[in-house]
Amino acid sequence: MTLEELYRLLRSSHVQSQGIVDTLQEPLIVLDRSFCVVNANPAFLRTFEAKRDDVLGQNLFQLGNGQWDIRELRELLADVVPKARAVVDYQVTHDFPEIGRRTMLLTARRLQHPDENSTEMLLVFEDVTNQHHEDAAKDLLLAETRHRMKNLMAVLRAVASQTGTEGRTAEEYREALFEPPRDCRRPFGLSYAAMGLSSSMA
Repeated sequence: MTLEELYRLLRSSHVQSQGIVDTLQEPLIVLDRSFCVVNANPAFLRTFEAKRDDVLGQNLFQLGNGQWDIRELRELLADVVPKARAVVDYQVTHDFPEIGRRTMLLTARRLQHPDENSTEMLLVFEDVTNQHHEDAAKDLLLAETRHRMKNLMAVLRAVASQTGTEGRTAEEYREALFEPPRDCRRPFGLSYAAMGLSSSMA
């Protein structure tokens, strides 16, 4: 079920909507206009390893160890109900009680009921910790690859500067460039290993 489908379901005010919400895998809570929790689905309680009695009736900004008490988030949520605005994928990285350091994306919207007098908002949480770890690993690999390529280009430029062109054909120069004498393979006294290149290139 997409978030749009979820919002439409809750707007319908069907009696069975609560049962459907309880089966959703996405952690979510419903807040009143004072930011107090009026409902929390089982997925939310499982994700944050919290008890329903410790969550219901509590102010969002006082949950856990105050992980949601962020000035910018307060200001964003303050406009959700009165101005019918939405908060989409607001990122919070925090050391949560019980579950440790996690990165969460928070999306919030006003719940519209048929009477148009609703003052409640729905908050949906997404744990993207693993995705962030994977992205960080990819960034590290890319940085290492760029570093090695930079070293390789430096070696090639150094070898090229020591490879004479006088009296050589293009074919002879190419052979001399890519198969240089061993004493030219360590320009400026730097070994291939020290520059991060494999020994097979030496």
